[in-house]
Amino acid sequence: MLLSKPATMRLWWQPSAIILLVLFSWVLLQAGLNPGSQSGLGQWAKVVFLLFLYISALSMLVEKEALLRRAILAAVTVVAFFAWATLYYQYGVLDHPLSYPEVRLFRLYELGWREFADLDHPIVAGLYYSVFAITLCWLFVSRPVSYWQAVLMGVGMLGLLLYVLFTFSRGAWFSLAAGLFVLLVFTPNLKARSLLALGAISLVLILFLLWPEIQAERSVGLSNRDQIWANWYAHLPDFWLWGSGIGAELFYRFSEAYKVIHAHSLYLQLWFELGIVGISLFAAFLVSLLWKAWQCRQQPLARLGGALLVFAIVAMVTDIYAVFHRPSPYWVVLWFPVGILLGVQKPERVPTSG
Repeated sequence: MLLSKPATMRLWWQPSAIILLVLFSWVLLQAGLNPGSQSGLGQWAKVVFLLFLYISALSMLVEKEALLRRAILAAVTVVAFFAWATLYYQYGVLDHPLSYPEVRLFRLYELGWREFADLDHPIVAGLYYSVFAITLCWLFVSRPVSYWQAVLMGVGMLGLLLYVLFTFSRGAWFSLAAGLFVLLVFTPNLKARSLLALGAISLVLILFLLWPEIQAERSVGLSNRDQIWANWYAHLPDFWLWGSGIGAELFYRFSEAYKVIHAHSLYLQLWFELGIVGISLFAAFLVSLLWKAWQCRQQPLARLGGALLVFAIVAMVTDIYAVFHRPSPYWVVLWFPVGILLGVQKPERVPTSG
């Protein structure tokens, strides 16, 4: 039923969507012909089909902006509630200390009660909650709100930002800052300008008050990613053209007790799996979406999609390891803004009179 709608046909007949369809086809080609691919062609066909349905449904919701706003508001409300619930349970009930070394040790990623709101890893949790922080900010700046709505949004935003802070996912920090900056810069109203000024003041205060902690974070460096990336580079001649196969694992062993199985950078991992063709298609897809976000920047939903896409682009440098897989929080990080931007309609050109 979804596939038969004319809107679906229009959606997939635009440059960004065509590039994505070619990328999907390359993934399936790798699954069927590259012996290094994990699982079979049927499994990857199912993943690609689910992505196709997810993106199509999101894009069609963009045409019903009021309904999409209500769905986004409901999702943000639930996530903000769990952010505050996690903070209360971890530091109120479990009584984890709030001093820097202990907070750094007990990084947030789960509520801590009966496996609720368990995202398995602080990096995943930081990225997931950051998406909703950007989305909540968009809800605030994109339309007029009452005093009490502003207060509730402020409380929710505080909970989301504290949660992301206490994940100590530095990739999420930088990605969130980039996404919020893009959203506020391209939102032409006083609320956005005021939040930009507030953010600048907050940054100065953070640098002044938390300089020792910032230096401690800086000393952590790349968390051994430099060694993983050097290992990727050492194997580049083996996979640069054809790739190692979709879902292939890039092994690197630090010691007998610790090893990794991916490149700790989505761009490097996709090149490893899909070769030069795959990573080129992915890069072209992202650039085409950024260009569409720029062309449609006067539309509120395009500003949300563009800000979230910038967030994802920065996050994929160091933190995300896969986007072609079963539904997961990473779908929200990348494919959510993809669906929004593909659904946004470009403004029609007004013909000039001669």
